[in-house]
Amino acid sequence: MLDYQIKRSSRSLNLRISINSQAQVIVTAPSFVPEFLIKQFVHSQQAWIESNLQKTKSRQPQLSTDQVYIFQNRYQLVYDHHASHMGIRVDGDTIQINNLSPKSKNTLKQQLEAFLKKTAHKYIATRTKILADKMNITYQKITLREQGSRWGSCSSLGNLNFNWRLVHYPPEVIDYVIIHELAHRVEMNHSAAFWRLVKRYDPDYLIHKGQLRHKRYNQ
Repeated sequence: MLDYQIKRSSRSLNLRISINSQAQVIVTAPSFVPEFLIKQFVHSQQAWIESNLQKTKSRQPQLSTDQVYIFQNRYQLVYDHHASHMGIRVDGDTIQINNLSPKSKNTLKQQLEAFLKKTAHKYIATRTKILADKMNITYQKITLREQGSRWGSCSSLGNLNFNWRLVHYPPEVIDYVIIHELAHRVEMNHSAAFWRLVKRYDPDYLIHKGQLRHKRYNQ
């Protein structure tokens, strides 16, 4: 049995069938046409409907089992190999990646990582300024890179480095790392004075520190 939706329109004079981007069959009908005539019309157009449904479904994004965490929230990756342009779009709990060859895994990884790095940099740069102002601490520049097992570092010149993979973690954990590195602008060690400063601006720093060690959102 073919599923379809009926859309009544006082402006329509004839029956019309369309298929939207979600592969739904829409029958637009004048308000005076009874449903049994609509059903007959749909049955007479079944071959056309099935043919065009198949074309529409072939153009739909392909759902992958891959998932990614951003700020602890889990997103499903959707690949659209028929899109007219490259790009990444967040839609609800999905991330759509456009215009990729099904065999181009390196391109997929590079495009996704570029998106994550950009997201991480924008967020961390903004939060660092807010927290630095709150702590009355200055710094020079911010750099994001993948630092192996390190989540952040602070140079003697006041430059701050952060691991871009922090983008996978909850905002409060990212704040802990930022506060940790800003505190090094005052105490370039891990002395008792250093940890008191961290605790002043992140009372739950031990919990957040533990999350970095035990929860792997980037896997």
